[in-house]
Amino acid sequence: MLKNRSGQYSYPIGRQKGSVLLVSLIMLLLLTLIAVGGMQGTILQERMTGNLRDRDLAFQAAEAGLRDAENFLEGGPGVNFNNANGFYDVNNANRPDWNTRNTDDRSGAKDYTGAFKGVADQPKYFIEEIATLQPAGTETETGVALPPVSYYRITALGFGGSANTSVVLTSVYRSQ
Repeated sequence: MLKNRSGQYSYPIGRQKGSVLLVSLIMLLLLTLIAVGGMQGTILQERMTGNLRDRDLAFQAAEAGLRDAENFLEGGPGVNFNNANGFYDVNNANRPDWNTRNTDDRSGAKDYTGAFKGVADQPKYFIEEIATLQPAGTETETGVALPPVSYYRITALGFGGSANTSVVLTSVYRSQ
């Protein structure tokens, strides 16, 4: 550094090497790498959240299918379990087999009676008759005959926002 006549310091122009420029470029590169890494993590979390929402939607659709089948069994007259159109004897070979994740063949199932919004396809279900049993005591204390008790297995298939997302739920239902 040199002092000029007015008392101010001046820097010689020929001696500067540009080290500040090099350091600032390295710092900028490091900040860019940190930002790109943060964006990739955010994108991954966003995908996971979307997939979780899609599966939750499929689960809710399958639950709606189960409730629809239960309402059908509660309110409907006697059903003829003819091993077709959604009504089967227990473990019949003709029923759909969704537990193997082969959801392509949805024939032989009943459609959900409502309209489930936001899904790729409406829920489907089928009902299997397990058994109809007469309770041990044939009448109550008042002498009224006890009705037979029927057991059914309901299997429902629900879809999410994508046709690739599906959930299969099974429940056992008892009716009198």
